[in-house]
Amino acid sequence: MKKRNKLKIFLYVIFTVCFTNKMKAQILEFYKPIIISYKSGLLNNKKVDLGIFDYFKQDTSMMKYEYLKYNSDEESLSKYDKESKSFQNIICFKSGNFRAQEKIKLGIFHEFNLTKEDDKNFIASSPYGIYPSHIQVIKSIEVLQKTKKTLILKIDYQDEFEWKYFGILILTDYKYENLEDDE
Repeated sequence: MKKRNKLKIFLYVIFTVCFTNKMKAQILEFYKPIIISYKSGLLNNKKVDLGIFDYFKQDTSMMKYEYLKYNSDEESLSKYDKESKSFQNIICFKSGNFRAQEKIKLGIFHEFNLTKEDDKNFIASSPYGIYPSHIQVIKSIEVLQKTKKTLILKIDYQDEFEWKYFGILILTDYKYENLEDDE
């Protein structure tokens, strides 16, 4: 009986040593969607921000991103529409000018309508009534800071398994990039 136990222990140790390095694990952090400001870039010879709306990939150039433009004079955030080759407003912060935006598409996230809850909060909803199950959706957008130079947004979203996350976008109005933030 003792020999049998020793043999089992020996086989367990051998199995563990030999096959541990051959097994691969998956890091779940790589499989959750992210929303983040990536970097500034040039579009039509104008400086704009790039926002990533995708799952993480080692090669960030392979990730889905959007060209975003913050205009503090018009108090608006726009996204570049590749089909019309122009910027389309996503949010207009002026209270008198806000119009509910419809069928906004950002990266891997499904289309959403955006309605204003108050001066700092916007609620996203499905343009088709309800979202189908197992999709990535944006739930809400909150304004954390808005100055002449900088717009900071918190975007709440969920993945296809209904896990809830948030991302932070830091956008710059490049007309005022040399100003201090409190000006």
